[in-house]
Amino acid sequence: MKEKLIHMIENIKKDLIFMANEVEDMLYQTLKALENQDKKLAEAVLKMDEKVDVQEVQIEEKILSLLALQQPVAVDLRFIVGALKMNNDLERIGDHACNIASTAIKLSDQPYLKPLKDIPQMGKIAREMLHDAVHAFINQNPDMARDVCARDNDVDKLYYKIVDDIIKMLHDKMDKVSQGVELIAITRDLERIADLSTNLGEEVVFMKEARIIRHSFGE
Repeated sequence: MKEKLIHMIENIKKDLIFMANEVEDMLYQTLKALENQDKKLAEAVLKMDEKVDVQEVQIEEKILSLLALQQPVAVDLRFIVGALKMNNDLERIGDHACNIASTAIKLSDQPYLKPLKDIPQMGKIAREMLHDAVHAFINQNPDMARDVCARDNDVDKLYYKIVDDIIKMLHDKMDKVSQGVELIAITRDLERIADLSTNLGEEVVFMKEARIIRHSFGE
């Protein structure tokens, strides 16, 4: 019975890693499409979302099946609870990547308010947070996971700076208000991706240490 439980857990872990890599690729491609105003690449990102949605449902079904048939306890149960949350968070990151891709398509045929600099930087940090959160999960490394959580403040600072800069710029470019709103929406999606990557880090700490560090609890 224990061997079957271990086998099921390993399969779920492999599925989550595969899904995480797909989502990370979506985010990388959507940021590239935005920066280069590449409509075709953005459209390709949208097509990737269905695959991630299917993966999310399949992983959830495996987790629920394991809970029903194996009744895991202690560290195994913590892994399953954390995996269920991670599965949902990864799917939501994919959704935010698609939101950015959709906006990139809308803006692909018009010059930006100014050359993009801060938004790609914000995207780079968010993508690195996701990448490192996944590696923290693979290696069950709570220290790396905590480092991911700490970087969320950097993204938040950039978010407020970008929004403030765009609003100031629009005072002199009222004809660009629509684009300004779209760019602010992109920064909001990136901020949410960083939040969800932080969630992934928190879930790794919970799996490994049975500590809830969300809202600074357990620290």
